[in-house]
Amino acid sequence: MLLLAVLNGCGVVRAREAAPSASPSPLLPCPEITEAPMPSPCVTMPSWERKHADNEAYRQRGTLSPEAAAEAKPVAEALRGTFADLRERNLHGEAHVARAVRAVAPPGTNVVIRAGGARSAVVFAIELSGGCLTGFYDERESKVEVGGYINDGGCLTAPGH
Repeated sequence: MLLLAVLNGCGVVRAREAAPSASPSPLLPCPEITEAPMPSPCVTMPSWERKHADNEAYRQRGTLSPEAAAEAKPVAEALRGTFADLRERNLHGEAHVARAVRAVAPPGTNVVIRAGGARSAVVFAIELSGGCLTGFYDERESKVEVGGYINDGGCLTAPGH
């Protein structure tokens, strides 16, 4: 008689031969095999690391075209200079960063400014044609980056992600 033992929906299924009066018992999970198909009596779930990476894929940035990168470069340099000036004058906070970002953003571009959580951090994005200029500024450091849109769409992840 052939019995199937299923372990609590965890993805492991094995066939085993049982005596007529024997009851199913838990079985050890199948080995993880990544290069070849799993042997027929086993079904495995992807690793935690793989599932975590898949879950974080929404925030991955796409590539930026050379034209968009060329458009963004002078804006990024101007913003880095403005941030250095703000830091020299010990100016922090959303109002100062918003003014600085809007001053360098090309006319008609979408600008997003929001509090970044810890300390006086401010997160920003300037949506350029074909890509984004993003970063943050606080009393300790600042970062200005140029890149494509994130997989979720837009320049910044939704608040709370």
